[in-house]
Amino acid sequence: MGVIRVSEEVHRELERLRRRVSAKSMSDLIALLIELSRDRLDRFKGNPEVFLKTLKHAGAAGERDSERIDEMLYGEGG
Repeated sequence: MGVIRVSEEVHRELERLRRRVSAKSMSDLIALLIELSRDRLDRFKGNPEVFLKTLKHAGAAGERDSERIDEMLYGEGG
């Protein structure tokens, strides 16, 4: 058994997920997340490094930014 240190924000999100999926413990939730992640990565055909880099930019998009998608992906003026 080990200890994993995460930020308060990550801990709150993990708690929300744990309640949402009715996991008995944080350990059960992490095991489920690992299983789901492994399954998704096995089905993913692209380059995981490129995919993970694009996630860093996902936070820049807002809920109503779909009309600005070209600008966000390709810069000003498309």
